[in-house]
Formats: sequence, C-alpha cells, structure tokens
Amino acid sequence: MPGSVDLTPFGFTPTESQVYGALLRLGPSTGYAVAHATRTARANTYGALEGLAERAAATRLPGRPARYRAVDPRALIAQLAAEQGRALDRLSQALRDSSEPVEPESRTAAGVRATANLVMQLVARAERRVEGVLAAELLRPSLPAWRRARERATLELRVAGDLPVEAETLVAGAAPPDTPTILLIDEGQVVVASGAGEGLAAMWSSHPALLAVVRAALRSLA
Repeated sequence: MPGSVDLTPFGFTPTESQVYGALLRLGPSTGYAVAHATRTARANTYGALEGLAERAAATRLPGRPARYRAVDPRALIAQLAAEQGRALDRLSQALRDSSEPVEPESRTAAGVRATANLVMQLVARAERRVEGVLAAELLRPSLPAWRRARERATLELRVAGDLPVEAETLVAGAAPPDTPTILLIDEGQVVVASGAGEGLAAMWSSHPALLAVVRAALRSLA
C-alpha cells in the first residue's frame, strides 16, 4: 500500500491531504465518490476539494456533477518548492534588515535527500553567483532551485557523473564522476559533500576559513 499523503507542512489541512491522496488513487472523481472513499463528511470533503483547487493542487473539471482531478504530484512539488523559496526570500530579507552581525556557522547533513534539500534551499536564494561541482545524484532532485537561481544569478556549474538531459542548459561542463560536491554561493556560503546514496555526508558553512579553502579548491579544478 502506498504511504499516506501529508501536505500539512505546506499549509494544507489534514482533510485536504487525505482528499488529495484519494484523488491520486481514484482519478477524476465527484465529491460524493471522494467522501465515500475517505469516509469523510460530504460537506468537509467539498470544502477540502475547493481548498485544493484554490491552492492549485486540484482542478475542478467542467460539467455536472462537478468532478475534481489531482494535479500531477511533480507539478505540485515544483509549485510548493517555489512558494517555499519565496517565503524564505522574504524571511531572509527581513532577517538581514533587522539583525546584528552574527558569528559564522556550520551545519551537517547526511544522505541524498537531506543534502539535496540543503542545496535547494541555498541555491534557490542565490542572488549573484553559484559556482562549483555538483554530484549528478544531487542535481535532479534540486533542479527547481537551479532553474529559479538562473533567473537572477550567474551559474558556473559542472556535474560529476551522468548529466540529466533536462539539466543541460544549466550546466557549464562535466567533472570526473568521483569529484566531490563543492559549491560556492554568493561568495559567502559553501556546501561540500562526498560519498553516495545514504552514505553521502555534507556540510554547509559560512566560515571564512572554509570559504577560502573552497575558493582554492575551485581554482585548482578549473
């Protein structure tokens, strides 16, 4: 059985999450059919369907009785990533405007998913330049962030491993498959990672010493 869909971290209600999951299983359906499948009160089901439609997570089809269709999950993920990126942009700007200078920090991540999420968050907020080498297995899940970054920042990205066809316009060249991930974002943040799969280990830092090391490493790879 597929896992349940939980959209609540992105501002949807539990009922909307349940109804979206039902639409994925059922295909285009009436509110009555969804209510029956989810064992949810019909009024609550229709409210959830309209809520999904307002957030572009479902489409209301023409005709009577009204039927609803779930938006493709990949499109929904891209939309939510863009919304989260804009929210992070606003927060980042507010923090820059209101906070005093802070000490540089470092953080770690483990595994492909956590590292790809880290890369997405940093790259999506890039304002000037992102350069370095990225492992191919991290590129595909972070593609929405790279596309967004390209709209306002210069990308000098090389990929270690097989390049996904859909990313060809984002990449400046290739690197040997065993090259570790080394990214420099806006001259102020770095991500370094090595390993593969769940054995992948990554670190993000804004420490000046690590920034200098990464700049030197990128020059040696040029």
